[in-house]
Amino acid sequence: MPKETFFNLPTEKKQKLLDALHKEFSEQPLATASIAHIIQYADIPRGSFYQYFNDLEDAYFYIFNQQIELAMVKYIWILEKSKGDVFRASTELYRIIIEEEDHFTFFKHAFLNMNYKIEESLSGIFANEQRIEHFEDIYKRLDLLSLKLEKKEEIFQLMKLISAITLHNIIEKFSKDMPLDEAVQTYQTQLAFIKSGVVQ
Repeated sequence: MPKETFFNLPTEKKQKLLDALHKEFSEQPLATASIAHIIQYADIPRGSFYQYFNDLEDAYFYIFNQQIELAMVKYIWILEKSKGDVFRASTELYRIIIEEEDHFTFFKHAFLNMNYKIEESLSGIFANEQRIEHFEDIYKRLDLLSLKLEKKEEIFQLMKLISAITLHNIIEKFSKDMPLDEAVQTYQTQLAFIKSGVVQ
């Protein structure tokens, strides 16, 4: 979490620093990111960086959490547009992430260079005990009548499962450079197993 001095920065200076962080972390994973690049882009002294953040990881996860919030806003919008159809909405978000790769380069580096902390956050993007507000926002927009599940906890587990499948498929797409249509088809097939079940 940034220090209080970061939040007290003038708007223009704060935005310039945020742009510098986003640029560096969109071009480099955390392991190879450079404070030197960030302070050069932001045009600030090196000592100032440590007035705003504890270290590089602190800055990274601040931007990381901002990106997750933006992805959730997008997902909620898609879910409303899909009239609460969780499978259609999840597929559309997945397609957007892999199709508009240039806009999601930050996530691409995160997916391909994951540590435990990144994986924990991404694998539960739709349903996570630490981000319960995401699930609550999703839950109140779901078409619950279309689901066989009745208990809220069951729907929470469904969203955790969809989160895990989404993460796995994004990693597969980026790591194997799969063609777009093949990646979407694979994702839809896996979601269909959940939607219809596999036991007669």
